[in-house]
Amino acid sequence: MRAIFAFIEGQPVSATTDYLVIEVGGLGYRIFVPPAKIQELSSRPTVKLHIHMTVREDSITLYGFDSEAALTAFRQLISVSGIGPKLGLAVLSVWDVNQLAQILAVGDIKALTNVSGVGIKTAQRICLELKDKLKPASTEESIEIITSAEAALVNLGFRTNEVRPVLRSLARECNSVEELVRRALARLAGGEK
Repeated sequence: MRAIFAFIEGQPVSATTDYLVIEVGGLGYRIFVPPAKIQELSSRPTVKLHIHMTVREDSITLYGFDSEAALTAFRQLISVSGIGPKLGLAVLSVWDVNQLAQILAVGDIKALTNVSGVGIKTAQRICLELKDKLKPASTEESIEIITSAEAALVNLGFRTNEVRPVLRSLARECNSVEELVRRALARLAGGEK
């Protein structure tokens, strides 16, 4: 079954310890997010969350992530036997996508067991099944993306010293120059924190 939602963008109207309610066109969507992201996301005037939808006999549940990379990592995590959505969110609450990819690349079982609910056997299974699927972003590639995005923003009239910190803070979440420029413009214009 194909998902209905690719992303949901709207205003956070309430938050609990594990989900946000995002208002879009008069509808409130309950979207579960990594618990460590709740405060940051709920304080923004608007948020855009990439969505994973789970349909069960008695429920439809939405899971949201602030980057496509995090959504992909979540989907890979829940494909591992014994890892459900709640544990997938817990892993992404402790480790960002790039850190998780580095942990998997070196097979750091101990780091994975720092996540509540992940024991040694589960950590070993995650490493075994995902170490070749989730790759850390190349540092050279990140530098190239930041440099190109900075040049584009300077050409639009922004000053280097105002765009550079914004680009660095967003670079890990963006996979392309276009996405980085778009997100940086939103933040520089005050539309995203």
